[in-house]
Amino acid sequence: MSSFSYSRDIPDGPNNPTQDQPNMKINTNSIEDILNVDHVTFRQVPGGTHKQLTISSKNVAGLQTDPQSVVYTDNGTASTVAQLFFRNQNRIFHLSPIRAWGFADSSGAISNSQSFNVSTSIKNSAGNYSVTLVANAVSTDKFAVLVSYQSNTPTAARNCSYAITGVGTFDLFFNVVAIPQDPVNFSFIVLQI
Repeated sequence: MSSFSYSRDIPDGPNNPTQDQPNMKINTNSIEDILNVDHVTFRQVPGGTHKQLTISSKNVAGLQTDPQSVVYTDNGTASTVAQLFFRNQNRIFHLSPIRAWGFADSSGAISNSQSFNVSTSIKNSAGNYSVTLVANAVSTDKFAVLVSYQSNTPTAARNCSYAITGVGTFDLFFNVVAIPQDPVNFSFIVLQI
């Protein structure tokens, strides 16, 4: 974390301007330096826009009255690691529940690097796939998996299910009329709050 020097109440009317000039220079430079932390600063394009948003502490947001709202970080539900929240007059909303996602073909291979926080996706047998997430993508074995798939037999009764097998690991199962069958491709999203 950076610290920026700044002298309040400078310039001060009773002072000789030459006395205040060194502190005025420090103040002016500190303004540009502090803006440069998360913003595109002076003399750069597109000036005044954000490069990122850094939240340096966890803060519980107080009650909000429309149209006021706030974005903040606080402890997550599954762990005490900071999570992003939005609060308005109605309620608090989690802004960061997506922990991982992937798109794979029938062999289980992730297609064209279409994944986030996925370590491996492998085919175990017909209609059965194991997915391993990268370390710390989720904090416990309590997470949700949303699965979709493209069927090669769209009119048949098909179902898919999942089983969590550990912290950051789960199996996917695809069946047609209770018989394991590979989908043409499948995708999944892992959620944890």
